[in-house]
Amino acid sequence: MQARFARGIAQTPLTVAAREYPLAEEAANPEVGDMVTIYSLDLATEFNIRLNAAAGPDLWYGVIYSISRGTEMLVVAEGLELDDVVSVRRQEIASVAKADHHH
Repeated sequence: MQARFARGIAQTPLTVAAREYPLAEEAANPEVGDMVTIYSLDLATEFNIRLNAAAGPDLWYGVIYSISRGTEMLVVAEGLELDDVVSVRRQEIASVAKADHHH
């Protein structure tokens, strides 16, 4: 997972090492609007991200909606904050909560 826009970060892109799930069937077809879960490599930090744009066949942009470590809700983790914009690869997506497209 890589930061696209994060407060407090100058010119250097910030990359958070995320656990890869190459065969996660439930994560096979995320779509814009879905909420996806990404875990840090050590599995201690969970990022929930709302996808808001497709950036390629296996790449999306999204906004960090929540961050947690165990039962603790966080505002900042791994250098990222709530509402930061990140890019997410399909292989990093541990689970997908489908958006309700029936408005």
